[in-house]
Order: sequence, then structure tokens, then C-alpha cells
Amino acid sequence: MAELIISSKDNRNVKLVRSLAEKKGRRASGLFLAEGLANIREALASDLQAEMLLYADGCQSRPAAAAVLEQAAAKGVKLLALQPNLLAGLAQTEESQGVLLVLRQPAWSAEAFAAAARGRSLAVLDGLQDPGNVGTILRTAWAAGLGGVLLVNECADIFSPKVVRAAMGAVYHLPALALSNDGAWALLQQLGCQLVCADAAGRDFRLCRWDASVAWLLGREATGPSAFWRGRAEQLVAIPMQAGVDSLNVAVAAGILFFSSQNVATK
Repeated sequence: MAELIISSKDNRNVKLVRSLAEKKGRRASGLFLAEGLANIREALASDLQAEMLLYADGCQSRPAAAAVLEQAAAKGVKLLALQPNLLAGLAQTEESQGVLLVLRQPAWSAEAFAAAARGRSLAVLDGLQDPGNVGTILRTAWAAGLGGVLLVNECADIFSPKVVRAAMGAVYHLPALALSNDGAWALLQQLGCQLVCADAAGRDFRLCRWDASVAWLLGREATGPSAFWRGRAEQLVAIPMQAGVDSLNVAVAAGILFFSSQNVATK
């Protein structure tokens, strides 16, 4: 365990962690934050490189927090004790559990993504900017056994604290890659995926049949997919709803569609 207790907001590690709340800081450093004991346990159990773990002095007296600190120490992660009020100022949640983990962002290339995702269904997120929705879709894609997620047209940053919390571990395991429209389209063609667009004007998805590998296209709730992607879709599908209901939350719609085409391996 750490011996010195950091109390200065000008400490270089504290300043680094503070910068990770912003996309600019994450992009410059290649790092991101995980928060919450369950989330951190999952991160430490993954193959991602953990750079350091910061904890509020005193939280190690709680068994759950002590177990996470021991898990990190066993992996050789640097532990830094902070005064509780300093750690609380770095936390991105109102009721912090007193532990923050700094991780190296996974560096997925198009080639590595293709190798990991080949033969499996994918999701294409087109301009989805709500971090809660993006994180939930990542979590659902992981649960449904999808091979990966492509993000186009300025989606929310998958390494933002809100996305990481909502994804509940998916960021650590599921291939996810932000690309240009042309780059993502070329990758889908290389993988031979059938592009299927979720659209209110589409056919009832329950009446459709899919190839073994489907790329689910999900656009913004207000405007739907962009013209670039909608025009390339092989099928438009809709989820039938009760009369008078305008739309489903995009993350809920994603879950229905993902599980309609997947055979999830059970334990």
C-alpha cells in the first residue's frame, strides 16, 4: 500500500487524473478513468494495462475497497493514497466509492478489429452523442455476443467517464473503433456484413431473416441514420409498437435487435 498521502491538487498525478475528465486530456495521454468498485474489478481482470489506482485514505478499511486494492497490487499497479476530499474532487460521480483506476486505452486498428470481429454481427453507431446510450449499447452488444462496435459521425467518446460507467465492463473487452464513414464502410465490405438499418419506415423486424453476419445501423432518435448510411443499408427494419408511441430509446431498440440475430453462448 502507498505510504504517503497526497494532499495537493497540484500533484502531477492528480493533475493528470483531472485532465482525463475531458476528451482533450484523454486523447493527449491515451489514458482513461474507471470508477466504481465493480467496474474497477472488471477492468483489473481484463487484459488492459492499468497505470495507477488512486484511493481515498481510509477507504481501505472497507472490505470491498480493500479487496480491490489488493487485486491492483497483485497486478503490480501503482497505488496512490489521497486525502478523501481531494479524491472526491476528482471523482465523476456524486457518491464516489473512493477509488479511481487509470487505464491505457486499447489501441484497435482496423486490421485488428476485422480479425476479432470476422464472422460475427456488429453494430454501427451513427452520430449517437448521449454517453448513457452509447455505454448501454456497448454493454448490450457485449452481452449479445456481437463482434464489435463501429462509431461514426462524432459519436460520444467511448472512453468518457459516463460511457465507461454505463458500459459496465464492455469497454475492456469489446472491440470498438471510431472511423470515418468511408473507413467504416470499407471495413464492413471487407467483413461481408449485411447492413441492416433500424428505421421507423422499415419492415417489421420479426418478419425478416438475416445472414450469419449483420451490421446493425443505429442513428439518432430525433433524425435517424445519416443519408450516407441509410442509402447503403440492404434492409430497413422497424420494431412494431403500440399505437401513439413515436419511438423507442435507441439503446432499448438496440437490445431487441441484437438479440434477435445472435446465438449467445450460455454458461
